[in-house]
Amino acid sequence: MTQHDFQELARKYLQGDCTPEEERLMQEWADQTLTHAPPALSAAEESATSQHLWQRIAARTTRPPVRILYNRRLWAGMAATVLLLAVGSWWRWSAYSGSALADQPAHLRGVIDVKNTSAKPQTITLEDGSLVVLKPNSSVSYPEHFGNKTRSILLRGEAFFAVKRNLTKPFLVHTGDLVTEVLGTSFTIKSYDDAPAIEVLVRTGRVSVYEAERNAPRRRNGVILTPNQKVTFDKSTKKLLPGLTDAPTPVNPPAHRQTMVFDDTPLNDVISALQSAYGIEIVLENSQLMRCRLTADLNELALHTQLDLLCRSVGASYEQRGTVIFINGDGCR
Repeated sequence: MTQHDFQELARKYLQGDCTPEEERLMQEWADQTLTHAPPALSAAEESATSQHLWQRIAARTTRPPVRILYNRRLWAGMAATVLLLAVGSWWRWSAYSGSALADQPAHLRGVIDVKNTSAKPQTITLEDGSLVVLKPNSSVSYPEHFGNKTRSILLRGEAFFAVKRNLTKPFLVHTGDLVTEVLGTSFTIKSYDDAPAIEVLVRTGRVSVYEAERNAPRRRNGVILTPNQKVTFDKSTKKLLPGLTDAPTPVNPPAHRQTMVFDDTPLNDVISALQSAYGIEIVLENSQLMRCRLTADLNELALHTQLDLLCRSVGASYEQRGTVIFINGDGCR
């Protein structure tokens, strides 16, 4: 159970919405919590935390009171957790995601939760000027004020990010077992609870994607992505599979239309122009293909259409392996 799942379960218990099985899980958790209880806080801290908790419950409850099962041990366990969370609700992510957020001052740890329940994308502007375009049925949680070392948020679902560049404060997106880290770029993350995998797709800049947990000291399962690249993280196998986005877009659009108009142009020069435009490596597997020449207008065509046209013209074929496109054929004389 993730930290977010536990929070949802605790919320349901406080509102009396738990099933018998969920109540049993909460009971077991309470027993374990009291066995390993943290040092007690002062009476003043307990009072302040309790008051804050009930204010939040009252503010978020809009329907009449319902049955709430009272269990002394369970409430004691929940109180212990609430006291820990009061230290800073973002501290819980340091244990959950492996990325410490302890650089945030205690008075700046208010958390903002946004859930898009509409049928249209919702744009959120963060305090640093970064934009989050939250897709329907998705949610994000982030601090009201970022810390001194990182800008960290938690995503469930899908969102597009346009991150303002800050070399001294990396932007971290936590999605289950995966962390996406950038300094300033634009990318999309798809991380739905019921999906078997998490996807990160890069539009501009460079993105570091890695597992939250290290496999060994000083080692972490991760990859670096550049524009038009993506990575798929299989939740069950914990494997990262790099690839290309389904519809690559130009990252360096030609300054002149004539750049993508070829007249008896050596194929090697055509490949260079495509690589420059899309930032994607394209390899001619047979050196004889360099003898081929192309006459074509490739303007306003998608990359895969351009490649199809190119290959048909020289009697070749192409395939994608990871983040590289390979072109093979007999070549030209």
